[in-house]
Amino acid sequence: MSVHPAITDIAVRAHLERLAAQAGTIPSGATDADGDDATRIAELRANPSWVRSPDDATLESIDLDADGLALRLYSPRAGHRGTLVFAHGGGWVAGDLDNNDALCRALALATGTQVLSVDYRLAPEHSFPAGLDDLDRALRFAATGADGLIDPARLGVAGHSAGGNLAAALALRSRDGRAPGIRVQVLLCPVLDAPNPERSSYRAHTENLPLTARGMQWYWGLYVPDATRRVPVDAAPLRAAVLGGSAPAVIVAAAVDPLSDEAEEYAGRLASSGVPVEFVRREGVPHLFLVFPSTPARDEVLAQVAPAVREAFA
Repeated sequence: MSVHPAITDIAVRAHLERLAAQAGTIPSGATDADGDDATRIAELRANPSWVRSPDDATLESIDLDADGLALRLYSPRAGHRGTLVFAHGGGWVAGDLDNNDALCRALALATGTQVLSVDYRLAPEHSFPAGLDDLDRALRFAATGADGLIDPARLGVAGHSAGGNLAAALALRSRDGRAPGIRVQVLLCPVLDAPNPERSSYRAHTENLPLTARGMQWYWGLYVPDATRRVPVDAAPLRAAVLGGSAPAVIVAAAVDPLSDEAEEYAGRLASSGVPVEFVRREGVPHLFLVFPSTPARDEVLAQVAPAVREAFA
């Protein structure tokens, strides 16, 4: 299977070409497959690349429990300021504390913050808003200080892909006083709206990609199965009538991604509402580029957004 021609980043393209040669498909191809949902979900959840890396001289990780909610706290050994409560990707239907382990480590080291990753409940067994409520629980746990492990005065939220959706929705809850206060929201290739086939980024990205327009529609139908009439703002933050007063935002978009347009639109709406925004659109890369094995693209993007995170926690 060929790799989408718009993926021009050399290291990222080489990684995808290797995977395509080995498996005959681009990663996450199950989302575009025909067949029953249970089989496709099981394939996604059995991803062999989800592993926990060993700690080293730069960072340590510890597993925590917040009344039955599994968490993992990543802490740079050289010191840190602030804690990002983090939601992993996986389309709300797959993923655990291991699938974004490498990204959490890289994010913690790049920003000099702690990262508290959350093993939230997954759809379709636990559809909207279960995952969001679990992230909310984790933020409340962090706001207690987590038995002295976390500074409750310096909290933020972060997430990748579907996790970016949960982080953005929780940031709105925080703004409205329905969740503890935060200083920053870090949204990495986030889902911010219900799938819209009319968006140009949806029309341009339909095949030979880690995430396609069809795949996004499949994920969404499992997460918000009853959204045929009205899409809840907690599921689609871009539909919030007012974004002013939100925490400062750091938003990353991959240019070769059905989600790129909504990320850029959200950044623009936040900025026009007076919210400080650091927006980075990385050209030549697809959705999931931040969770591929370490590439210059991932490391450069994290280095680019790190100052805004540090400033928020100063």
